[in-house]
Amino acid sequence: MNNKIKKGIAIAAVIIVVAAAVITVAAYLQNTAEQPNKFTVGRDENEVTEVFTEPNTMAMTNEFEKVVKVENTGSVDQFVRVYLDFSDSRVRDKSKLVVTSGSTEAAYTWDEFLTHLPDDWEYIPLNTAGDEILGGYFYYTKILAPGEETPALIEKVRTVFSDGNNADHITDFDIVVYSESVQTTEINAAGTEFTDSGWKDAWKSFLSLSE
Repeated sequence: MNNKIKKGIAIAAVIIVVAAAVITVAAYLQNTAEQPNKFTVGRDENEVTEVFTEPNTMAMTNEFEKVVKVENTGSVDQFVRVYLDFSDSRVRDKSKLVVTSGSTEAAYTWDEFLTHLPDDWEYIPLNTAGDEILGGYFYYTKILAPGEETPALIEKVRTVFSDGNNADHITDFDIVVYSESVQTTEINAAGTEFTDSGWKDAWKSFLSLSE
């Protein structure tokens, strides 16, 4: 066999080896091609939807609209709670909160209000035995689905600054309102799904993890 034929066979062999290598690499790349999967994380979000009609001027006695509700603006079922209080306890203790329970509207002092809440709301006082971690908040005891809104916690506020006519007794104050929420699926490996009756357990589970 002459040198030209030998060289030709050698070149052909190299081409075959290179081609085989290219095919192997191509197959490897095909086998390891990415297949991205998209997962949407549920949003646990809420907001206070408040209707507030501010008096033009504050008098010795006043009644104004203050409708406090909470809307689930996220994408998962949740439990919600509300912190509500007056910035000045002296004004709070002279005021009444108007609420509707069933079809009955009634006005209560602060202390009365805490035990006469609208349907499906519950207040847990500070330092309540067994529920210390929950104290100081108003809890909506039903599951709130995305897009749903709680019943009103309060609807109106009546203030009485004094029995006299001395405008100096009128005091500036705020009503502080904010809401928090926790999803109804427990944040643990088991992924426990809470029902309406489990609202306390859901909050305790979440708050214990947050400490």
